[in-house]
Amino acid sequence: MAQYNLLIRGGRLLDGTGAPAVDADIAVKDGKIHAIGDAGNDTARTIDASGMTVAPGFIDVHCHDDIALINTPALDFKTAQGMTTAICGNCGLGAAPANEHVKEFFSRGIEGVLGPVQDFSWQTISEFYDAVRAAKPSPNAAFLVPHGTLRVSTIGWENRYPTDAELNEMKEHLAEGMAAGAVGMSTGLVYVPGAFAKTAELIELNRVVAEFGGIYVSHIRNEGPGLLDAVAEAIRIGEEAGTAVQISHHKASGRDSWGGTKDSLALIDEARARGVDVTMDAYPYTAASTALAALTRNGRLVRQLDPHDVMVASVKYQHEYEGRRLDEIADLMDLPLEDAIPKLLNDEDQAVVAVMFIMDEADVRRVLQHPQCMIGSDGIPSPTGKPHPRLYGTFPRVLQRYVREEGILSLEEAVRKMTSLPAQTFKLEGRGVLKEGAWADIVVFDPETITETSTYEDPRQYPTGISHVIVNGEIVVEDKKVSHPLSGMLLERT
Repeated sequence: MAQYNLLIRGGRLLDGTGAPAVDADIAVKDGKIHAIGDAGNDTARTIDASGMTVAPGFIDVHCHDDIALINTPALDFKTAQGMTTAICGNCGLGAAPANEHVKEFFSRGIEGVLGPVQDFSWQTISEFYDAVRAAKPSPNAAFLVPHGTLRVSTIGWENRYPTDAELNEMKEHLAEGMAAGAVGMSTGLVYVPGAFAKTAELIELNRVVAEFGGIYVSHIRNEGPGLLDAVAEAIRIGEEAGTAVQISHHKASGRDSWGGTKDSLALIDEARARGVDVTMDAYPYTAASTALAALTRNGRLVRQLDPHDVMVASVKYQHEYEGRRLDEIADLMDLPLEDAIPKLLNDEDQAVVAVMFIMDEADVRRVLQHPQCMIGSDGIPSPTGKPHPRLYGTFPRVLQRYVREEGILSLEEAVRKMTSLPAQTFKLEGRGVLKEGAWADIVVFDPETITETSTYEDPRQYPTGISHVIVNGEIVVEDKKVSHPLSGMLLERT
């Protein structure tokens, strides 16, 4: 029997820490990195990585693949771009704990973001995790407990503070999820019912997260005119509860708010200077994407956005609308915009996902360059339509555009933001680095040719320049061919 299962020979190794690359081989045995250096030839399989960079597999810190892990467990749109671990349960959205309220939550449009649930075979968070394990996905997955789902399962859609009994019930569900291995709790404070939560409620819940050593991850309350107040609220919650804080998809939304990241990043740096562990993630695009219903709450879209800046990415029934701008759809309906949008949402059971062209490139660059910023795709795994190209292209785009073409990030620093920084932030032991004894999550790519090929018009395209992706020692991508070797694990906080 061969000494190793796999030998990756002749590559330039980036270990994920930000250290310079070195020439070395990697030997893999029983799912882990057994040796780095000259490992000999006694192996069952050899990958020739000559002229290529070998790095830890990319960790996508902001995923909505909760149900896709069950419905499409190969998760080809992520593994093909070098991702080996998905962190799910973001923006307060998730599938557990599950009861009739949560099932209604999905029917009210959440399935447009997370995908349809064929069978709610679970009730508790730990039972949902078991369902993910049973699906045997290709990549690894870790989960945040979603606050919006906690709230709707307990209170429904009522805009009020929870009673003591309701708050205790939410805490019990949260503790159950944390005990089952969740890495923290997420909020989506622009979405109903998360938007109804007051700061005090979130501090109380995060005290439970702190007991387990978890992190608070927030789609903050406002990313436009109220950006600084929203960042300050997130920092306050973590500081008072005793948790680390992650600001999701940090940005300044809307033309009137462009440049706001100068002050928001300064606020984060001030908090870090006084000992608050604050990090952030970002995606490398000037367009955002979310449920259309969230954009229209309280008339926000009509007041703040040009309807031509909003493209419908996916719908449930009338697929001819996918890829069209809102003003075009209103013309097709022969209705004024203020009537067309509610009709579209009603006709589609609220399950409409939109792409919004609302950000400034200077803000994107500024956030990506911050040393505490990691990369998250925020991809919405719509089974139909034209999803935001970040679903297929986030990690290659960073390496192509911001490393190779613009040079605002070094290759070493970009890889650190995709690997060791996320692993450290979310306490994923043995992940995000190439070292002996670590799990063999590995990507082999050519930094001179890696290229995003997905576009807004034709997003479902695999990137080029990635030769191999390996999860726990198993090859899941080889020469653009994606397989499903049942290699992934459900990762727990360590």
